[in-house]
Amino acid sequence: MQELLRQLVAGEPLSEAQAVEAFELVMTGQASPAQIAALLAMIEQRGATIDEIVGAATVMRRHVTPVEVPAGLTVIDTCGTGGDHAGTFNISTAAALVAAGAARRSRADVGVAKHGNRSVTSSSGSSQVLEALGVTLGVDPACSSRCLAEARVCFCFAPAHHPAMKHAAPVRGELGIRTIFNIVGPLTNPAGARRQLVGVWASEMTEPIARVLARLGAERAMVVHGQIPDADGHHVDALDELSTAGPTRVTEVVGQDVTTTELTPEQVGLPYSHPSALRVDGVEASAALIRAVLAGESGPARDIVLLNAAAGLRVAGLAEDLEQGVAMAADAIDAGAAAAALD
Repeated sequence: MQELLRQLVAGEPLSEAQAVEAFELVMTGQASPAQIAALLAMIEQRGATIDEIVGAATVMRRHVTPVEVPAGLTVIDTCGTGGDHAGTFNISTAAALVAAGAARRSRADVGVAKHGNRSVTSSSGSSQVLEALGVTLGVDPACSSRCLAEARVCFCFAPAHHPAMKHAAPVRGELGIRTIFNIVGPLTNPAGARRQLVGVWASEMTEPIARVLARLGAERAMVVHGQIPDADGHHVDALDELSTAGPTRVTEVVGQDVTTTELTPEQVGLPYSHPSALRVDGVEASAALIRAVLAGESGPARDIVLLNAAAGLRVAGLAEDLEQGVAMAADAIDAGAAAAALD
């Protein structure tokens, strides 16, 4: 590890093979906390390369505790990187429930293996809000498989599936900053999802992460970065989801093909949302807003959930385009299928 750290100090990034070596040392307990902190901080300060992300993801996938996918089922994930500091409710978690409801309603062989963790950089991570909604965290893989089969959705709580992360988790918590693990987490779905909606915290990340996904064998994916104005409407904050408060940069992956476009809500028939309607203060407020959306309440929260669920349905192959996906998502909510998936 010392040799690899000296290389990073000298300003030279790690090759894919070197990244595999470094993160294997981290995840097998052979690196000290000081070495782990130095590795993470130096990569974050410079920005992780595609080779470094592929290498780290390869090691995490190697050490994952897997969820067996029921025969004939295609799984998707809506796990984003987090770290956007936008203060919104848990949009991708709500979208996962709605997409699962749409899959159940259409009797499609599609399930959502929602991967997530406790948040390091915000007050409400996916696990916190699902716990507030009554979901039991950290169930065994067999239970997750049963959830996929019956509810078409399961929650893969990261600590239960990435035991090798126990060596890095305390360091990551003490650092309290975004690290390469924010990027790698969504790339290491325990159910082996090869169809994904991945939100990222910076627009310049969409194409590199899309290329990482292509190298890791994704069948279809959308990597997105939305914009959301602040309260005075001037400064634009980052959003690691598709946005209804501003434009979204969308990079799509189909096999090895990678294309990038810009999307506005009006292109899919949705109104612009005022940013204040999407922000919440804490876990309970986020859970309450998700309950309201699943109960059929109209408004900005519903609109942004519809857009993100539509993207999930598109990567799953259930919707030809986002417009059809929005309609399917709305039907799933209004028919009670999304709430039933949560139940």
